[in-house]
Amino acid sequence: MNIKNQKDYFNHTFEKWKEIPEEKYKIINKTINMLGISEGHSLLDVASGVGVLYSVLQPMKLSNYLALDISENMLKELKSIYPEAKTICANFDKEINLKKQFDYIIIFNSIPHFENLDQVFSNARIHLKSGGVFAIVHSKTRSGLKQHHKNMGYNLGKDGIPNNDTLKELVKKYEFKNDNVIDDEFFYFSCKK
Repeated sequence: MNIKNQKDYFNHTFEKWKEIPEEKYKIINKTINMLGISEGHSLLDVASGVGVLYSVLQPMKLSNYLALDISENMLKELKSIYPEAKTICANFDKEINLKKQFDYIIIFNSIPHFENLDQVFSNARIHLKSGGVFAIVHSKTRSGLKQHHKNMGYNLGKDGIPNNDTLKELVKKYEFKNDNVIDDEFFYFSCKK
């Protein structure tokens, strides 16, 4: 299996992403606690899909939540479930300017689909408030994701989750600090502006 066009792929497969295993909810709750997200915070949900992250965040009364995804169909599905959610169809792999800054920017379970990590980190830097946190989280570990892709015959041609050296270089280049990587029960990376 090979994905030639990310947007087309997710527009055609959005239905299959509605099934959310209980384990993902546990990981999202752990992530929210680790990051300290609470009422009044603002959050940009990058590659939001059908709203798995928002399903847990919705009761928290965030001051601003924005779901960003490359797939119009993913966002339509999210809006059909959560009509109050603000959404924008955009590619975080390309230069964008939302004219807003957030306390948190999270990429949950979708980092393997990003091609231009330099642009991802640049966009995160631009769209975070001072002291804001950028997090990359995946419900699988690096080795678990590699095995998962192997089992399904999917070849990315790169690491599904960036290695520590790549993350450290990007943290330094975009002047983030306090980077933290955990790769045991699930993958977790965060850094602060």
